[in-house]
Amino acid sequence: MAQKIIPPTRTERSSGGLLAAPTGVYLIIFFIIPLFFMFIMSILSRGEHLDEYTLPFTVDNYTALFRSPITNTDFTILLRSLRLAFLTTLACFIIGYPLAFWISTRRSAWVQRIALFMVILPFWTNFLVRTYAWQIILGRRGVLNEFLFWFGDMIGVKFIDQPLELLATESAVLIGMVYGFLPFMVLPIYASVERFNFRLVEAGHDLGANDWRVFWRIVFPLTLPGVVAGWILVFIPSIGAYVTPALLGGTRGYMIGSRITRLFKEDGGSWVLGSGMSIVIMVIVGIALYMYIRYADTDKVVGREKRNLLDRIFDAILNGFTVTFDMTGNLIARITRRRRSTVEKKTLSERTEATMSLATVRRDLWMRRIGKFFLYLNPVFSYFFLWLPIVLLVVYSFNDSRRAGGRWEGFTTQWYREIFEGIQGAGSLFSTQEMLDSVYVTLKVSIPATIIATILGTMVAMAMERGRFSWKRSLDGLLYLPIVIPDITMGVSILIFFKFVFDFLEEITGTRYFAGIFTVIMAHIAFSISYVAIVVRARLTDMNPRYEEAARDLGANEWRTFWRVTYPLLLPAIVAFTLSLDDFVVTFFVGGGTTTTLTIYVFGLVRRGVSPQINAISTMMIGVSTLLIGVSLLLQGRNARQG
Repeated sequence: MAQKIIPPTRTERSSGGLLAAPTGVYLIIFFIIPLFFMFIMSILSRGEHLDEYTLPFTVDNYTALFRSPITNTDFTILLRSLRLAFLTTLACFIIGYPLAFWISTRRSAWVQRIALFMVILPFWTNFLVRTYAWQIILGRRGVLNEFLFWFGDMIGVKFIDQPLELLATESAVLIGMVYGFLPFMVLPIYASVERFNFRLVEAGHDLGANDWRVFWRIVFPLTLPGVVAGWILVFIPSIGAYVTPALLGGTRGYMIGSRITRLFKEDGGSWVLGSGMSIVIMVIVGIALYMYIRYADTDKVVGREKRNLLDRIFDAILNGFTVTFDMTGNLIARITRRRRSTVEKKTLSERTEATMSLATVRRDLWMRRIGKFFLYLNPVFSYFFLWLPIVLLVVYSFNDSRRAGGRWEGFTTQWYREIFEGIQGAGSLFSTQEMLDSVYVTLKVSIPATIIATILGTMVAMAMERGRFSWKRSLDGLLYLPIVIPDITMGVSILIFFKFVFDFLEEITGTRYFAGIFTVIMAHIAFSISYVAIVVRARLTDMNPRYEEAARDLGANEWRTFWRVTYPLLLPAIVAFTLSLDDFVVTFFVGGGTTTTLTIYVFGLVRRGVSPQINAISTMMIGVSTLLIGVSLLLQGRNARQG
């Protein structure tokens, strides 16, 4: 007799809803509504000052961008941004795919973990510091020019007559963005290759296909989901990049992110025009997402049902971000529940003749040798590329020269002494007190933002993984939207949101409010919730629910079970994504010019050219990040042994 299926009760259907409600409300208030206000701002008319707006509604802020494309400077900047974003994504793919393939095919799990960790660790260090390090390399008196002069003198060959002008060019911006976003390409591709069944390669060879044909017919299609995720995760931040063009590009590397910043921050700008450009960026990103997800056609390869656009976008992004911590001590489990099938029968049923000519065999052998050579050469270049700026930054913090880069003039600890002597009031080439003030502001922002984002992110992750409620699907979409849009768009939207709120409060109370630490904290929470939720949700997927069941069997209630069993297992995942809330762009926009965090302070030093103390400060920031990462991994290892 068939068992009767009892539908879930109303209580069961709504379980988890109350746990997820605070996060949903927060994201609606500080993410969805700001985007709506940004759209409203973009169709208002410009007032007398840059931050003023008035009726009537107009589309001039959009048409101005596309009017007279040949002579329109803004349109030229937009095209340059699209070109550089595409080239950055393409370069990251060319470098990242072989590197991810090489890492995932290491037979030793220990070697694989170290190789992946060597990609992840630079990604965890401050983005602003890593970008600044390229000034030391590419400057007119930088390491590269000095090396060319030195090496040419040593071997008697003159490579260059005068220093190369490498900074303030599009090439410098391209190098900086490839360096900054390369891990976003490597990690999701690694996740796809790591799950790939290499018996399919043997089957392809048994059917007569050579290495080239096997790769394009079997390997690449089955790793395409990771490629799609990588392209998305690189292209989105590239198109709205601001820090890299500002530090490395100058006027020739001017991108749309820099243009929007000027419209919001400098005299002669216009918030309404900047809002229009931000909306245009969102539209372009949306089109790119749709085209890659729609036409990459990954579902045909893996043989699963078609899903809606948002599902596929979030799946790709979730896959890309969670793999960041997958092999660093088994911090995150695999979280995607793809019902993968084998390659379609059509792929493997395409027979080739079993007999091949001797020339064909020789050609295939040479192709295999060349492929292996480049496969092993790629990691050497990639790790050198990822680690050279960080190593040079640390080394040049001890250089006895008043230039940030350039020729080595001897070892010294003078720049560190000046920093710490400045604490005691001694003379210094820069204000140590200002640096300490910025550290204090950073702690005032990051500590409450981290605590609140961790609580909300953990709550919503538990609700999404364990709960059942009617609006779960909608919340799933809302939760990942902050990851999809560029940082500069989010910063602009929250700035406009508080502008409308403060104008409204002034009308009611007669008191003018201004952006400050409170607005930065609110923005950081909205920005960080999704990242915390991703990691915690992945950890919950991997966690054995029998631990919680055993605690309840021993008499523990829900609250005691969470604190004694669930929370210790989630702690490493929580710490991993809340080590440093050092996002520069959102803080730069929302801080109102009065909230100077450490990243804002360092950015100001770099723009003013104050050196070489900046090298010492950057080195200390790298050291703190490394220390926090080590603490996180120690916590993870301890809990893994206890589990």
